Amino acid sequence: MSNNKITLPIDCVIAVTYKCNSRCVMCDIWKIKDASDLNLTDFTKLPSTLLDVNLSGGETFMHVDLPAIVSVVQKQCPRVRIVISSNGFMPDLIEKKMQEILKIKSDIGIAISIDGIGEMHDKIRGIPGGYDKAMDTVKRLQKLGMTNLRLSFTILPENLKHLKLVYEESRKLGIQFTYTFAQSSDIYFGGKKMDNHPDLISLKDQVGYVINRELHRLKPKSWVRAYFAYGLYQFVSKEKQILSNDPGSRFFFLDPKGDVYPSVVHNFKMGNIKDYKTWEELWQSNEAETARTNVKTKGQPVWMICTARTALKKHPVKVGLWILKNMITGVKLK
Repeated sequence: MSNNKITLPIDCVIAVTYKCNSRCVMCDIWKIKDASDLNLTDFTKLPSTLLDVNLSGGETFMHVDLPAIVSVVQKQCPRVRIVISSNGFMPDLIEKKMQEILKIKSDIGIAISIDGIGEMHDKIRGIPGGYDKAMDTVKRLQKLGMTNLRLSFTILPENLKHLKLVYEESRKLGIQFTYTFAQSSDIYFGGKKMDNHPDLISLKDQVGYVINRELHRLKPKSWVRAYFAYGLYQFVSKEKQILSNDPGSRFFFLDPKGDVYPSVVHNFKMGNIKDYKTWEELWQSNEAETARTNVKTKGQPVWMICTARTALKKHPVKVGLWILKNMITGVKLK
């Protein structure tokens, strides 16, 4: 692929900080002691083509300039949808910061991690009382008038049987529900090596329940999430990626040091944003092109919402036909 044909990305995850107040069983980011943070000038180089940005961490709200970051990203990427990921363990601070942020971008989204009900969540996140703090944060955000809210669940063998419970909690609260599968990464999660092999019978039961519940909602976004969940089941149970996606092409991951990677699990550095005057220079560099080649020849399968989103947009007919068929017959996972 020649440089003049390289398309600019539309989707990304940006870890604004690796400072963290969780002690999660699936992530060692909190062990990083020499973490540096991205500064505001770094965000002025983001490509204007971005449509979806997930601001993450660490704990995102531990970056002191988070409202200013949202403002810069919004100005740099005028059509962007932004979602902030948080563990929700600082209700007072999050409420205060969100009052500022909502004045900048009123439709911004927040994803609060909930990995089980009560003590199960506290066990996974390693923080006593963490569940109550996170749910307090959710209720405070609702009182601020936020509607773009979601509970975010990470599937592990320990908490798998709580997937239905957290899903139903999201329905009771009237907010969205997303989930992912914990994977190993040399460049994210603090380099944590995961041996994540949930019981497949339980996985079929839990994921199948959520898929069918989502398909029967009168919301197209829920139908697409049902397809994503189907893809996640295939990825976990059969190590099969049902759609091709575009890490390093339509998607990238930016870490707090400024290093750019094709995704959070592809350890092929594309360059550092601090070393280039413009995004285009980085994206068309030899280092970035080598990383894209490595993704194609050495890259591992991946199915996360951040990378799957671009794949879903590329295959609307396939996704749509699956939705229509399974809305009628119901999903029976195999």
